[in-house]
Amino acid sequence: MTNRSRGELHADFGDLHVDPGEIVGATRPELFDIVNLVAFGGAADQKTHVPKEIGRIGPVVFWESTGAADALPFWNTNLFTDIYLYIVHGGARVVLKAVDSDEVYGEYVARTGDLFRLPKDVAHRTYSLDGKRRITMEILERDPAWDTIGALAHVQPAATTTLGGFRFEADGDVVRVTAGERTTEEPRGFFVRGLRALVAWELHLGHNEFEGGFVVRDDGDDTVWLRLGDHAESFPPADVQALFLRLLADLGSD
Repeated sequence: MTNRSRGELHADFGDLHVDPGEIVGATRPELFDIVNLVAFGGAADQKTHVPKEIGRIGPVVFWESTGAADALPFWNTNLFTDIYLYIVHGGARVVLKAVDSDEVYGEYVARTGDLFRLPKDVAHRTYSLDGKRRITMEILERDPAWDTIGALAHVQPAATTTLGGFRFEADGDVVRVTAGERTTEEPRGFFVRGLRALVAWELHLGHNEFEGGFVVRDDGDDTVWLRLGDHAESFPPADVQALFLRLLADLGSD
């Protein structure tokens, strides 16, 4: 890992002074690994809620994940392991609830320097405390499903925004999702950011509940489930990836 050099920070981190360390005189570069989390996570061009691996020890991985100035785009449930989340800079309100339910278990109010646990099989969603981005590090056991990331690199955007019984249509600030007899509206910004994270990790982000009730679930096998209300269908991952790539192309950047 090469350190991210001094660069332009996002405006939300304008009060920070960053002076990254460096590797000096390395005759065996394979022994060295350094990254400045503030420079990396606070960069102006960093996308929010798209985790990036910055280190690994055995089965344990370290992710940097820059939190958005509003909220995580969906309720996320890790189906493989607990996660520890460290707030490098900023603040977040983190709500825990039952999966596919409105039953809330409580919340964290976490600030710079706090380390806390996100339990396996429990849905969580993070919200900014101050309307600004935050820099975080996630510590978790590596999911074996990630070994297949790259398998969908060849996938191209689908020809339509329909897959099975699911239909997606942009309408101003919302994306209308229809499945079976039910239609819901997803906030466009959250929807785009959620799809971007899912595509980056080739859908291997567990169970994800969007605000309007649209659900994407990857159990790590050879199918991905889409659900809206009582209507659920499973598809090959490549078909879902192609659909999401098409939607991202149509919806543009958030």
